[in-house]
Amino acid sequence: MPVNDEVIILVDQHNNIIGDVPRRKMDFSKDFHRVTYILVFNKSGNLLVQKRAADKAFCPNFYGITTGGVVEKGESYIDSAHRELQEELGFDAPLESQGVFLTQGEGFNIWGKIFVCHYNQEEHGELTLQQKEVASIHEMSVDDILTNPNNLPFTPDSLDALQHFTGQLTQAKSDDPL
Repeated sequence: MPVNDEVIILVDQHNNIIGDVPRRKMDFSKDFHRVTYILVFNKSGNLLVQKRAADKAFCPNFYGITTGGVVEKGESYIDSAHRELQEELGFDAPLESQGVFLTQGEGFNIWGKIFVCHYNQEEHGELTLQQKEVASIHEMSVDDILTNPNNLPFTPDSLDALQHFTGQLTQAKSDDPL
């Protein structure tokens, strides 16, 4: 197995860990896995939305409303969220859990955990984008994302995460999976 090949945690339809698989062998349309979704708010109350790189396997050139990614073998949701925030945007911050939800669609079966954090340039410095993943950052209000007046292509799973967050369909609980 290549050294840089991620090993992804596999879960069942109830979010119980059942094994792991190298990313290159993952069947995203069938396998359930865990993903972190971090809503990054700036001091104006808007979200920092990522335009995905053109060569991404899933939804290239779409807008990802959240920062985050797959939970790897040996990681908890919170460990994965901190790693992804540092990798994709180049900073870390305290994360608030907003609960766990199931999202499914064409090419994905995900147990996601939503986190919220706040970015302040004076405190965290300039963003450092992960070039292989993030083409650019755009500031958008939650209302503009949900009403989508410009018909932007949002990744369906991150849009689902925002809809769960705003609809308060998930609640942070002490028994949320780590």
